[in-house]
Amino acid sequence: MLATSRSAMQENFGDRTERELTILLYHGVTNSPSAGIENYSGKHIPADDFAHQMQTIRRHCTVLSMDDIVELTLSGKPFPARAVAVSFDDGFANNCTVAAPILDDLKVPAVFYISSGIVNTTLMFWVDELEACLNLTQASNIALALDTPRTFSLAAREDRIAALETIKQFCKRSPSAVKNRVLAELKTATGVAPAVEQADNYRKITWDQMRTMAENPLFTLGGHSLYHDILSELPPEQMMRDVNLSIDLLNYHLDRPIEHYSYPEGQAHHYNDAVIDVLKQRGIVCSPSAIHGLNSAGTDLFHLKRVMVGFLNCPFPFIHLVG
Repeated sequence: MLATSRSAMQENFGDRTERELTILLYHGVTNSPSAGIENYSGKHIPADDFAHQMQTIRRHCTVLSMDDIVELTLSGKPFPARAVAVSFDDGFANNCTVAAPILDDLKVPAVFYISSGIVNTTLMFWVDELEACLNLTQASNIALALDTPRTFSLAAREDRIAALETIKQFCKRSPSAVKNRVLAELKTATGVAPAVEQADNYRKITWDQMRTMAENPLFTLGGHSLYHDILSELPPEQMMRDVNLSIDLLNYHLDRPIEHYSYPEGQAHHYNDAVIDVLKQRGIVCSPSAIHGLNSAGTDLFHLKRVMVGFLNCPFPFIHLVG
């Protein structure tokens, strides 16, 4: 699974970026050092790298907002040459403190898809809890029940990364109840209580920060579930409640309609027609996936692909334009 993921992430799109829409997907932009395997995947990219990438698309590409993409798609018009959009998932504090000032300085629009249940809290995303458990434990090995009983060596850094990837991928394929069971058992096995204070990159955005960002015409705020549970794995009534509450929270705190969304995890099996129907009923006009790829004109606005820059060494698709 990991090898396949890395291969797909590193795909070279060649001249397709000249005529197709590229939606860049980020999670965090950081100035903070990492210890152990924290941020081993590159989910939070260095601020200098991000600034250089934004400078490149500002100089050499046609930067679009998600509203621009919706308008072009609904009108049947083609995307302009080197069309690119910037998006963020989840809702980390560094979206506001590090990424937003860079974007504002360069006048680059961006959309921030926020898991609204974690805003203003010390809650952690479950994938970060997995990472913290395996990063901070003093155990040299652990036993855990996945699809079968497994024992994981944690002797070396590479062992911890391999264990994390195996556990994470199992959880992403599993119903929410199974994922929660595995996480609880991992906390017991490792003896670690994950907390946002354990790494700056775990800290979440606040409502005050989001309101400030929402006042900037460059920035769009959208939904991303309540707590980053995989929507297609939730029972239908729970999925509907999650989507509705996630949007209601954003509406209430930001005092504006929410028209944009993205699916947690965002691979093909993490959302379905039932999820899309609920989103449309709530007035959502566009919800991109996290499936790796570019988009030709006319691509369905609820099946757009994105490029997760930096994650597992996924290259910036306009690296050939960097001067």
